[in-house]
Amino acid sequence: VKGALSTIDRPYGIFDFFHHKIGSTHVAHHLFHEMPFYRADEATAALKAYLGPMGLYNYDPTPWYMAMWRIAKTCHYVEGIEGIQYYRSLEDVPRGRGSGKKMD
Repeated sequence: VKGALSTIDRPYGIFDFFHHKIGSTHVAHHLFHEMPFYRADEATAALKAYLGPMGLYNYDPTPWYMAMWRIAKTCHYVEGIEGIQYYRSLEDVPRGRGSGKKMD
């Protein structure tokens, strides 16, 4: 349940139609993964009413493309599994000569 409540509902514009609102009803999908998509709006409204006052419902109105870029820039990953590894993000990738960043 803890992982399911960590997900975020977000509007996806026209893509909501093509993907049966999976992004805008993401919390309900993770809590009730076997629920049919056509019940997701109703479940999301109930979850928002129940979990919202407790601060457990996550909604982010950031457009999906802006959220994707933010995550791509700041989400951390590990490059490999050999030797000592450090967390990196897109901001750590060298941008070329003259960028002021240290090149590896």
